[in-house]
Amino acid sequence: MPAFFRAVLHSYSMLFFSQHRGLAALLLLATWAHPWAGAAGLAAAALAVGGARLGGFSREYTDLGAYSFNALLVGLALPLYFAPSAGLAALVGLGAGLALLLSVALGGWLGGRGLPFLSLPFILVMWLLLLASRQLPLVPAEAGGVYWLNDAYALGGPHLANAARWATEADWPPPAATYLRALSAVLLQDSPWAGLLVALGLLWHSRIAFSLSVLAFGGAWGLALLAGAGVGGVGGVGAYDLGANYLMAAVAVGGVFALPSLGSYGWSLLSLPVTAVLLAAAEALLRPLGPAGLPALSLPYCLTSLLFLYVLLLREKPGNWLVLTPLQRYSPEANLYAHLAGLGRRAAALAPVPLALPFLGEWRCTQGYADGGPTHQGPWGQALDFAITDKEGQTYEGSGRTLSDFYCYDKPVLAPADGTVEEVVQHLPDNAIGEVDTRQNWGNTVVLRHAPGLYSQLSHLRAYSVRVRPGQAVRRGEVLASCGSSGRSPEPHLHFQLQATPAIGSPTLAYPLAHFLASDGSLKGSESIGNKPDCLCQSALTLHTATVPRTGELVRPPQPQAQLSQALHLPPGQRLAVQLASAPEAPPQVWEVFTDAYNARYLRCHYTGAVAYFEQDEAVFQCTAYYGSRQAWLYWFYLAAYRVPLCYLPQPRAVPLPLSVVRRPWLGWLQDVVAPFFQFVQPVFTLKWLGPDAGPAARQLQLGSRVVVSYFGQKQVVQEAELTIADGALTSLTARRGAQQLALTFAAANS
Repeated sequence: MPAFFRAVLHSYSMLFFSQHRGLAALLLLATWAHPWAGAAGLAAAALAVGGARLGGFSREYTDLGAYSFNALLVGLALPLYFAPSAGLAALVGLGAGLALLLSVALGGWLGGRGLPFLSLPFILVMWLLLLASRQLPLVPAEAGGVYWLNDAYALGGPHLANAARWATEADWPPPAATYLRALSAVLLQDSPWAGLLVALGLLWHSRIAFSLSVLAFGGAWGLALLAGAGVGGVGGVGAYDLGANYLMAAVAVGGVFALPSLGSYGWSLLSLPVTAVLLAAAEALLRPLGPAGLPALSLPYCLTSLLFLYVLLLREKPGNWLVLTPLQRYSPEANLYAHLAGLGRRAAALAPVPLALPFLGEWRCTQGYADGGPTHQGPWGQALDFAITDKEGQTYEGSGRTLSDFYCYDKPVLAPADGTVEEVVQHLPDNAIGEVDTRQNWGNTVVLRHAPGLYSQLSHLRAYSVRVRPGQAVRRGEVLASCGSSGRSPEPHLHFQLQATPAIGSPTLAYPLAHFLASDGSLKGSESIGNKPDCLCQSALTLHTATVPRTGELVRPPQPQAQLSQALHLPPGQRLAVQLASAPEAPPQVWEVFTDAYNARYLRCHYTGAVAYFEQDEAVFQCTAYYGSRQAWLYWFYLAAYRVPLCYLPQPRAVPLPLSVVRRPWLGWLQDVVAPFFQFVQPVFTLKWLGPDAGPAARQLQLGSRVVVSYFGQKQVVQEAELTIADGALTSLTARRGAQQLALTFAAANS
């Protein structure tokens, strides 16, 4: 499908924060319950997409439909206020243009504060046009909604008019009819049949969003009964307010901006009385503006959603009961499953400041976070101590009576991240073994500033070994000093902590390391190298991401495999030509690397439009999201290279996958319904190295991967694949899904 038409279609699905084309198609069809509105909405969306592309605005937001869904709403609303005429057509064009400009402007202003603009452009444009129309005799404001039945009679006689009337006035059970009319009202319609299409599309797109809409409808109904207002009747809550305000606010705060959970469902219910108050206040404030006043439209929904989201953004201690969506994947299920698969922790490893271990080689964590150790207590509990041990677990060789007997003494201490030197102390002498200096508790110390409110402190350094000075900029991995035994240190070791202020000895701050290799510290499989401390064989090591070492663990920085790192280093602008191995003469598909507004990288297939988001640093290549057909070649690659450690690990641990990989619809839908409360489906990705040599000098590598879904004691193999790398480049992918097989080759594509 051409990109222009995809963007127009996405204008419809974005009304429900979605990129689901099935939902978009059903919404498009539902808008034609009122033909003039359907035509005007489609024209307005197309004009906004065209204007955004011609105006050079963000291509990403344009393709998502983010710049055009408000224009769509304007087009759908105008025929309800104005009779069909040339003046109405002019208003549709003008309204689409204004909605586009306001979407871009409000997107820039609110987006910088972490807030969405929702349907605020639609509201502002409608108010402007309704006020201006009173001064424009060519477009008098009238109840245009009555005209389409007359037009239907003129086009098809009484049969077509009766069919059109039946579509809007057929008898339905009252609760069902009101719920469906409320859903249709999101599209400015008033038809249970249109609402049925919306309900089916919403259910198809997201079982969680559908359940939230039903929950909100029941809650709003109960709230109206308690207030003595009723629902749907005269003097009660109207279908439009139910759908465009109550239901939309509940879905937004409970399933879109917050990860679906028991807490988010409660948050969704809490939004209902807030919406009711804002609706009553908005109607009272807008009623005096002009002879007929101005409609509140979806203003209460916008205010409720922005209020609830902004309050969550201001929390100092977010907790786990209500978690904000870290990266929008345009589906409550996709957002939740990415979080359950640990992709939120992966994001923590990359921002705002990725920290590395402050040393080379393998050290043991001798005291961890608040583990009851002798010094890491109370406000200073979130700190780490490290020393080097041998195969017997000893920290020294020989008698251990002198500083030089200790393995870590005089070893280099490195900057854990880029920063600026804030404090330096290096004049204090090292203690004799077994003695401590309680007056100068921290001993020789370097404090680095990495970001506002984020400092690192490295203490107990060797006297006069510091190589940096206050105010000096340092890079991650730069040597700062040498490990010593100054301060409260009975034997040489390194103290490492994060803190919010620059003062030496400030209270500690819990903060994860980006990556490190660790073992449980057992001595099995270890071997001694000369008189140096033993190094555990690599098969005992596990790559850890966005966490901190535990007491007793042996840890070391990861050492990337050069060929693998080069092959999976995909900078923006890189293009890959991908071909079927069996058809080398056929035109290739071109995959190109782009970045979005948040600097997240993604591969986009120009042929299918499929998109695979990924992150890559010195330790891991990680796919984070996929949008597009599951038959696209890019999806095969997404599953084959979902998470690839860039250092050699003979047996990388299995990692969870988002539940979106489940191929059996009934199983996926059943899990979706209960996903906010518990998970019984477990998709897992495993990786192994194939071939005899994967050392640092290896020029050809082969990785085998397997995706398995477990449920109710059964296991389903989704995909098995082999990825080949030669001379620092991707060369081929062979994959199997049941009876399906795919063999691809990769090459650099011409620009």
